[in-house]
Amino acid sequence: MGQLIRNWPDVAFCVAIAAITLGFSLLLDLPFSLPSQAEAAFVGVHYLYPLVGLAAWAGIAVIGQRRRLRSTFLVALPCYAIVMACHFNLKLWAPHINPALWDGFYWEIDSALRPLVDACFQLRELVAPILPLDGNFYIIAFITMFYVSFCYHALRTPDCFRSVFLGALFLQGTGALAYLVMPALGPFLYEPGIEPRQTATQLGMLGVWEDNAAGGHNWLAENGGAYLTTGLAAMPSLHAGGSLLFLLFARRYASELLPIYIPLFSYLCIAAVASRWHYLVDLPIGMILAYACFAAAERLTATGRETAEKPANSSLPDDDTGSAPALHREEKTVLTRWVRKLSKFQPY
Repeated sequence: MGQLIRNWPDVAFCVAIAAITLGFSLLLDLPFSLPSQAEAAFVGVHYLYPLVGLAAWAGIAVIGQRRRLRSTFLVALPCYAIVMACHFNLKLWAPHINPALWDGFYWEIDSALRPLVDACFQLRELVAPILPLDGNFYIIAFITMFYVSFCYHALRTPDCFRSVFLGALFLQGTGALAYLVMPALGPFLYEPGIEPRQTATQLGMLGVWEDNAAGGHNWLAENGGAYLTTGLAAMPSLHAGGSLLFLLFARRYASELLPIYIPLFSYLCIAAVASRWHYLVDLPIGMILAYACFAAAERLTATGRETAEKPANSSLPDDDTGSAPALHREEKTVLTRWVRKLSKFQPY
């Protein structure tokens, strides 16, 4: 069992996140929601964008992951879908799991470091002629980094694709749990950001949060699917963390992406503050979490590669000879067959 967990950390992590989510659901009577078409449009991202991205990844995986196609589609896609569903449900349940808000504390930190906040406003305004303030590039930039990373590594660096996937999987799962530790809604509560479109979205999401907090189980049962991705959570910033995660993998495995990723990462960090989605302190916490996920993914895939290089059945008998009873030899034979079958099912 331990070896299977080491070989399939994605499955183990997926099961753990699903179990935690189920535990909260049963303990607090919170209904689990699945996404509907309406909710993505509410936050300014058409619901087809993620589907198109997944279709592109799947198409490229057919080329870049041909030797590992079964595990890519039978393990990677289902695990990510399950973790993301748990992520958005936990985020939506946040006011019921931990209703205490830390916005006042984080705002005091922003006030103490106000020159940094003002600098983000000024830098965002500086690039406004290229990236208009009424646009939605903040969301599109992150989605771009996400799918470009998945598709590029699946096609060009397939041997490290699993590490990229695990890093993203770990960040989405642990990030959802981190939202519950010292939750906050965002500095837009105290002042509007520089981007009018983001401000309008924030106010709409705040209204949903208030209805959710007041309505509880009944509201979630009726509206959870429609507003699944509208949960408010500022601490930590997974946009800053996620963009750093993909930058770290690009630095290690795809240096040709750095001229694109460094400006995108910088923009996302600046816009996160200037649009008032995030307090200053949200960014380093998200980055620390992202680096931990990066390090864990690299360590686990390195361990997996070392394990895969060893003969899967090196400690098992090749025949039924020996002094053991016939029934015991038969059990060993069955176990050997299963281990050999699992060893042929390579991770993506």
